[in-house]
Amino acid sequence: MDDDDYFKGLLDKAAPADVAEYSWYECIEGFKKADREMGSAFHRKLEWMNRAADTYFANNSKMAGFLEPFAKDTGISYDYASQINRVRKTFSGCNPNNFSSDALKVLLLAPKELQDDFMSSEEPITEKDVKLAKYGYKKAYGEGNEDLVEALALGTMKPREAAKKAMSRAEEAVIEFNALTEEQKVERLGGVKPVDAALQRKLDETLGDDFNPSNAATGILISLNRLRLFGGQKEIEHHMLGELHRSVRMQKYEAESLLMLADIISKNYDEIASYIETKPNLKVVN
Repeated sequence: MDDDDYFKGLLDKAAPADVAEYSWYECIEGFKKADREMGSAFHRKLEWMNRAADTYFANNSKMAGFLEPFAKDTGISYDYASQINRVRKTFSGCNPNNFSSDALKVLLLAPKELQDDFMSSEEPITEKDVKLAKYGYKKAYGEGNEDLVEALALGTMKPREAAKKAMSRAEEAVIEFNALTEEQKVERLGGVKPVDAALQRKLDETLGDDFNPSNAATGILISLNRLRLFGGQKEIEHHMLGELHRSVRMQKYEAESLLMLADIISKNYDEIASYIETKPNLKVVN
C-alpha cells in the first residue's frame, strides 16, 4: 500500500465532521510553528544541561564523570548526552537561539573561524546554510582564490562572505566550461595526447594493486539506487546518458562498459527481477 492508498483509507474511515479543512498556507505555517517549537525545546535542553553541569561541578569540584549520571538520571542514551554536551561546550557563552538543533550539530564540525562568523549572526540559521558555507569555505582555499585567502588572513573579508564568493566563482566556471564546444573542452583539459596503441591496450587491461572489484560493483549499485530514489527510470536514463554525452576522454570506454552491463542485465533478467519480491534478511550484516 502506498501513501496515497493509506491516506485515502484514513479519509474513508473518518466521519466528515472529523476531517478538518485547512488551506495549504495554514498547513505550511502550522508546520513551521511546530518546527520552531522543536528548536526551542532543544535550546531549553541546552539551558538545563548547563545548569546541571554547574550543579555537578559545585557538588563535586570537578566535571569528570558528569555525563554518565546525567544520561542515566534523564533516561537518555550516553551517546545522545555526549552529542548535546559537545554542542553545549562548543558554544558556551553564546545564545544560539537562531539556530536549529541540526544546524548546531553540523556547525560542530566547521572550522573555528566559520563557527565564530555564524555565532555573530542574529539571522535564522538552518542546517543547509551551514553545509553550504562549509563547502564554499573549503573552496575558498582552492586554486584561483588566492585573493580570498589573503582577504581572510587580513580580516577584510569574513568566512561566510568568502564562502559565497568561492561558490559563485565555481558555478560560473562550470557554466563557462559547459558552453565550450567538445573540441574546446578537450583543449582545456590538456588536448588529445598521442598514445602508443600497444601501451594503451596494456594499460586498459591492467588494474591497480588497490583495485577492489566488490567495492566497485557496490558503488555502481548504490549510485543507481540513489538515482532511482531521486526520480526513477527517467532520472537514471537522463543523467546516465547526459554524463556519457558530456564525457570527453573516456566516452568510448564508458559506452562499452554500459553495453556490457546491458548484456549482463538481459542475460540475468529473471534472476534480478526475482530479488524485487524477495524480502531482505535483516539479520545478515554485510
